[in-house]
Amino acid sequence: MAINGMGMLALVGLGIGGIKSLTLEGIDILKKSDLVYLDTYTTLTSNDLIKKLSEHIGKKIISANRARLEDELESLLEQAKAKNITVAVLGDPLFATTHQNFLIEARKRGIPYIVVHNSSIISVLTTSCGLHPYKFGKVSTITRQSGTPATSIYFTLYDNLIRGLHSIFLLEFDTKDLEGVWPSSAFTLLKDAENIYKLEAFTEDTFLIVACRVGTENQKYYVGCVKELEKIDFGEPPYTIIIPSRLHFTEEEALCILFSVPKDKLVNNTEGLRRRTDYLVNKYVKKTNEILRLAKERIPKDQIKYEDLFENVECYLEDAIRFLNLGEDQLAMLSVGYAEGLLDSLRLQKILDLKW
Repeated sequence: MAINGMGMLALVGLGIGGIKSLTLEGIDILKKSDLVYLDTYTTLTSNDLIKKLSEHIGKKIISANRARLEDELESLLEQAKAKNITVAVLGDPLFATTHQNFLIEARKRGIPYIVVHNSSIISVLTTSCGLHPYKFGKVSTITRQSGTPATSIYFTLYDNLIRGLHSIFLLEFDTKDLEGVWPSSAFTLLKDAENIYKLEAFTEDTFLIVACRVGTENQKYYVGCVKELEKIDFGEPPYTIIIPSRLHFTEEEALCILFSVPKDKLVNNTEGLRRRTDYLVNKYVKKTNEILRLAKERIPKDQIKYEDLFENVECYLEDAIRFLNLGEDQLAMLSVGYAEGLLDSLRLQKILDLKW
């Protein structure tokens, strides 16, 4: 494994099934390694996995937490200059940016490395539910710090739906604190965002899949709409939520057969979806009307020279709504912008102190 007496760094993916999904190449590298670390930071692992992996390759396994993988990376790379060092990772070894950094730093130091790829949660989820893998959009992680409302998560879902793409949301689980985001909490975050933006991207009738403990012996998929699933006890983590977009007829058939879903329970999550411009234009028109009212109140009654300006603001706001209803989104946004600009000119000329 070593090159010309040098050491080497190896990243070996265990796949989502752990030891059972190890490749022959992965086993060979693990057995030839001088030191084997098991990543217990980026993925949920157990003492049982450490024990079984140790027995399987006949070597001691060193648990590698966040401190060892990030704060002590320099020390790990120093070892790899003279020894064969392997970091074993559940799933694919390059799925986490932590491991990408290993390769970058190894290359900077001239340390040889090898990567043994394996199945990841994404490769499994995009193929195991009967959905077409090429129809998935941006993948996001819902964390405990996603915020209320979870704006970025909500608009990731919205943008995927608009493009006819399925969404995958990985729910955070802290392997140190054993805390994370449960499906019901994720539903609440998305519903709270829906109540604000009102784009019909996530409702009680949204059809989705909750994948639990994928790759383990007790993995389970729950399929249905939000109002049916939000009160379910999904058992132990980790969890992933899949929200399909418009379904192809072959995807519909697969869902019905694989998960015993009645066809009349399938929902097209893109139906009723509103354009983002609907929200933005209505929001800006409302705010501009409020500023217009304040401006009219503050301008002395004898200052009739501003009446034309106010009238033009009103016309632009009416145009914005008219263009919006016609589907002319760009013209709608431009009209609101012109209205705001006219009012803002009063502030820039120090005629009125208008707070937007």
